[in-house]
Amino acid sequence: MSRTYIYAVQSVQTGYNIISTEGDVAGQNVTTADDAVARLYFDKVIVPGNNPDVTIKGISGLYVALPEVFSFTPSSSTLSNLGYKQNATSGSNLVWSNDAANWQVDETSPGVYEIFPEGQDLYWMTDEATGPTVEVKKGSEVIEKENEWTLTRIDREERTSA
Repeated sequence: MSRTYIYAVQSVQTGYNIISTEGDVAGQNVTTADDAVARLYFDKVIVPGNNPDVTIKGISGLYVALPEVFSFTPSSSTLSNLGYKQNATSGSNLVWSNDAANWQVDETSPGVYEIFPEGQDLYWMTDEATGPTVEVKKGSEVIEKENEWTLTRIDREERTSA
């Protein structure tokens, strides 16, 4: 049995919350909505400061992850192009995934957290870098992209199977 800790994750900029439903599917963008509070399951308690090695799961059992990004190069042996996986770039939308990703959840000012790929502190080292983002939707229209969050612990702890 492993412990999980339940949080509501709310945008500092818009006040919208990340939503998670039973209908989430792998590859689907993580989004936010107004007046919707979803449970997200963290494998660690988030404390002020830096929180390394954190996994985040939605209620469907899928994990928050970076999208797979493929580069294509011509193959000399075939007429088709072969793709290879590379790191997502700054500003990539977060997606739901079957595979757990390790995140670093850092407090950047009192009560405000940013979530970025574990071990990729350089992700934040340019003025242009926005880190991974979450789409804010009004209906089907994307009205904003978010990357700063307040985290509110909903439940003291919940036990789940490993």
